[in-house]
Amino acid sequence: MSSQQDPAPSASRPHQPQRSILRDLPEEVQVLIVENISADDDTNVETLGSLTQTCTDLYRIARRDFFRANNFKVFRKAVESADVSLMSRCEEYDAAPVHLTWCVEPSMKEYRPIDALLLNLDERLDNGRSEQFQDEIRGKVFESLKWLLERGADAEANWFSESLKDELPPERENMGFGHMPTRLLKQLQVNIGKRGVDVYLDMIELLSSHGFPNPTRADALVGLVAMDSEPYHQSAVTWMTKTHYPFCDRTMRAKYFVSSPLDLSLKPHIPPRLLELMLKEYASRGIKLRDWYDRCPDGLETTARGHWRNGCWWEHHGLVNGLVGELHAAVHSPTLTHWKESWHGEVADDFRQKVNIMVKYQMIDEEEEALLRSLLKALDSITAEIVAAGGLRDEHFKTSWIKLCDAVRPFLSDEYDLFYDAAVTRPPGPRRVHKFIIGDWWNPWEEYFVQSDAWRRLKLTKEALGEEEFSKQTQRCWEGHYDFEGEFLHGYFTWEDMPEWDEVDYEEWRRCFLKTFTLDRILAGNHFWISKHLKTELEKWCEANGGSTDDVSLGFKWWKQRIPTIKSE
Repeated sequence: MSSQQDPAPSASRPHQPQRSILRDLPEEVQVLIVENISADDDTNVETLGSLTQTCTDLYRIARRDFFRANNFKVFRKAVESADVSLMSRCEEYDAAPVHLTWCVEPSMKEYRPIDALLLNLDERLDNGRSEQFQDEIRGKVFESLKWLLERGADAEANWFSESLKDELPPERENMGFGHMPTRLLKQLQVNIGKRGVDVYLDMIELLSSHGFPNPTRADALVGLVAMDSEPYHQSAVTWMTKTHYPFCDRTMRAKYFVSSPLDLSLKPHIPPRLLELMLKEYASRGIKLRDWYDRCPDGLETTARGHWRNGCWWEHHGLVNGLVGELHAAVHSPTLTHWKESWHGEVADDFRQKVNIMVKYQMIDEEEEALLRSLLKALDSITAEIVAAGGLRDEHFKTSWIKLCDAVRPFLSDEYDLFYDAAVTRPPGPRRVHKFIIGDWWNPWEEYFVQSDAWRRLKLTKEALGEEEFSKQTQRCWEGHYDFEGEFLHGYFTWEDMPEWDEVDYEEWRRCFLKTFTLDRILAGNHFWISKHLKTELEKWCEANGGSTDDVSLGFKWWKQRIPTIKSE
C-alpha cells in the first residue's frame, strides 16, 4: 500500500497555504502584523522583504517599514555601494535620512553618508581594479554625491572623515575643519588618467558650490586615508606615491608627493581649473594671496586650523625648488608621475595658463611673476630643443634641468626678496598667505651631480649582477639621495670653499667639486659614517692595479668604479 505526502516548502516553491492565510486576512490585521514585526529592533530587513512578496496588499503595507528597518539598512547599503537609484527609492518611502551616522563595516568607524560614499574611491596604483571599473565607480560616486548634497548632507571634514585617531582629544568631538574631506585631493598626487582627474575635479567643484571649500593648510594633504579593509587607514604619503626605486632611474625626485593643496594644483597633470577654483575661494573671502596680513585673515580661521594644535597655520611658502622638480619630472619622468605629455610643450602650455591665473587673482607680486615667467621661458626653450631633435633624447634630461635652474639663478641676488635663509629668525610682523621662495638649502647642481653619478653606478651594478639578480634585492643606497651620498660621496669630497651654485654654471661647479676629492678620511678609518672595510678594499684595489694609496689619481679611479657591496647569501 502506497501513501503520498505533500512536498516540503522551499525558497523557490513557497508554502501556498501560509500565503493564502496572510492574503485573506483583513487589512487592519495585516497592518497590525507589520507594525508588530517592525517594532522589534531585532527584525531584519529580509523578514519584511518576504512579507512584501506575499501579496499586493502586504507589499503596499510593509514596503515603507521594509526600507526603514534596521536603522535604514537599505539606505545605508545604497550609499555604501553608490547606488543612486536605490537611494531615490528609499526617499520615496521617507527612508533616506542624509544626516544619519552609522558604523561602516569592517572598520566599524562612525561615518556620515558622504564619508561612507567616498570610501568607494581607491586610486592606489596596486588596487587591482581595471580602468573601466574605476570609471564606473567614479561616475557612480559623483552622481551619489550630487544626490546627497542636493538634500543637505554634511560634507565638512571632521575628525572621522580625516581618519584621525579613534580616541578624540578633549573638545574635538564635534570639531569641523571648515573644508571638504581631503580624500579627493589626496588621490590626485599622481595622474589617474584624464577622465579620472576630470571626475575628481567635478566632485571638488560640486562640494565647493555647496559651501565646502578646499582646505587651505599647507600640510592638509599629510595624514591618513581611510580604507574599507585592514589596516583601515594608510599614510597619505604612501597611498599613491610609492618611493621610486632606484631613486635615480631617470628622475630627479624619489617621490612625487606634496603636502599643500596649492602645490598640488600646480602639478602639470592637474588642469588649471583646480588652481582657479582655489583662488576663487580665497577671493570670495576677500583675500589676495599677495597681500600682507598681521594675523590670520578673516575667513581662514577654520580651514587653516591644525588638527593637533589650537593655533592655525595660515601662511604658506611655495618652494621654487619643488616646482622645478615637478616641471622637470612632468617632461622626463613618466614612471614617477604616471603622466606623459600629449604633445611636446604641453607642460609649458599648462604652466602658462596657471601663471596667468595667478596674475588674474593677484596671487603673486611682480618679483614672483618675473621668476615664474623666467621658468616659463625655460620650458619653451626645452620644448623647442626637443622638437628640433625630433623627440626626447637622453641628453635632454640634463639640459632641461640646467635650463630650469638657470632660469632661477638671477633671482637669488639681493635685488629680489625671494631667497629664504632658514637660519635667520624673522621678527613678528605682517606675513602673506602664500609666497614663492627659493630655499637656502637647495643646491640643484649638487642634486644633478648625485643623480648622474648614481645613474652611472646603477648601470655598473646591473652589469655586475645582471638585471634579474638586481631586481631580486633591495639596496639602501638606491632608495634616496641621502643614502647614496652616504655610500659614495661622504668621506671622499668636501663642500668647504665650494662656490654657491648660483655663482657658477653646472660644469664649473662640477669641476670645483671633483677637485675636493681626498682619500684622507678613508685611510684614517676613524669616521663613524665611513665603513671601515673601505680602507682595506682601497688598499687591495690599488695593489692589484700596480700602485698604492699614495696615488690620489689611482684612488679616484677606484672610487669611480665602486658599486654597492654585493652581499652573498
